[in-house]
Amino acid sequence: MSTFNLIKAAFTQPTLLIEGRKKKGFHVFLYMILLSIILSLPVVFQSMDILSSIKEDGDKIVQKLPEFSIEDGKILTDKKDSGFIYQTNSMIFTFDPEGKRSKNEVEADSVGGVMTIALLKNEAVIVMPTTGSTADMLDSNSFSLPYTATQMRIINKEFLNKMLTGNSQGMLLFVFVLLISAFMIFVSFLVDLIMMTFFANIFVRTRMIRLKFSEVFKILVYCATIPTLLTMALQFIWPSFPIGSIALALTLLIYFNIFPKPTRPNRKNKK
Repeated sequence: MSTFNLIKAAFTQPTLLIEGRKKKGFHVFLYMILLSIILSLPVVFQSMDILSSIKEDGDKIVQKLPEFSIEDGKILTDKKDSGFIYQTNSMIFTFDPEGKRSKNEVEADSVGGVMTIALLKNEAVIVMPTTGSTADMLDSNSFSLPYTATQMRIINKEFLNKMLTGNSQGMLLFVFVLLISAFMIFVSFLVDLIMMTFFANIFVRTRMIRLKFSEVFKILVYCATIPTLLTMALQFIWPSFPIGSIALALTLLIYFNIFPKPTRPNRKNKK
């Protein structure tokens, strides 16, 4: 059964979602990514008001930044005592090549509606703004990028200048927040699905249904279609409503109802 037909079945004939157990792992993985991107859209749009004011802050940040580079997994600069913290109503930016601050301190300083970017000695730390129901969707809104990663070597003053103040700044930040949010939600989504699979696996065993753990997991992914779309819609309409837990419960409810209920033998009345 194709992915399109499984999506269609989620709305028209949920019992057919059991066919999701036959899908290849790669297809299920791609569908999870799609659902994660859908879930991240409210997070991105709720953050756009914050992102729109970052350009002005970016000009001031770039002026304070010394020339620096990433070498051997560390941030290096020739200027001594060049670390600083720049804070406004929209963001907190930390530059700490001396290693005076830790990730925990950066996370502790961040507040709900502010984006936090910290270039520490050995890693970059990003704390996403948690506005509305964003906090309910993300188990953790912080993300670390060690400088040992090859992709991190491109970070320098010129790179930040283009990202924070360039003409394409709005699109870059939109894509950046979308990717980071989607990754965080994907990890949270994966953990939730694994936990639900344990309970769902117990359910099928009590019904004497032979399904492997991996097959139960695949079925749950496709059962999450309607809850995902509902979550996205409600986050746009009612951002303060904690929909995350309800979406998990709805996913399990759809899963439980795709299996036929056990029939009880009829008992004849005794005369």
